[in-house]
Amino acid sequence: MLKGKIISFRSIEANDLQKMRDWRNNNHVKRTTREYRLLNMFNQKEWFESLHRQNPPKDIMFGILNKKNKLIGVCGLTYIDWKNRRSEISIYLEGNDWQKKPETKDAIGLLMLYGFGELGLHKIFAEIYAFVKETIHLYESLQFHKDGVLRDTVWRDNKWWDSIVYSKLESEFNYEKKN
Repeated sequence: MLKGKIISFRSIEANDLQKMRDWRNNNHVKRTTREYRLLNMFNQKEWFESLHRQNPPKDIMFGILNKKNKLIGVCGLTYIDWKNRRSEISIYLEGNDWQKKPETKDAIGLLMLYGFGELGLHKIFAEIYAFVKETIHLYESLQFHKDGVLRDTVWRDNKWWDSIVYSKLESEFNYEKKN
């Protein structure tokens, strides 16, 4: 188990899948992710099993627990590129305003500590759709660098939207703040 200041990470278990499916099928979450379809338990189980077949892993996922050890979200490092030592952050917590919760910042900090410290990554990035202002504000408040804009990346609400890529390099991460 990995511990932050107010949250901790644990492995995702099979009995978490139904709750995770419900979170992912929430319209607020679904429209901000790459997934365009409603997920069922077959999809969830297939994804869960695929995590354990990857060698080396391309996705490392965690359940996020609050101080009462209640599962409140899921996060991880995805699309891991071991050769170039980079990965994307994947995170969502229950509730529509998850980006404003202190647990979210703690989870991202713990993910970076794990990614840079344990895995030896050089760069951790996030791709955010331009209409998701709350998430843009979150990564800017964490002092992620705006790498650029990918034009017309996603079709939502009957129009094309850009993606904005934010990143942090290992040299920009302050380990002392996390200990």
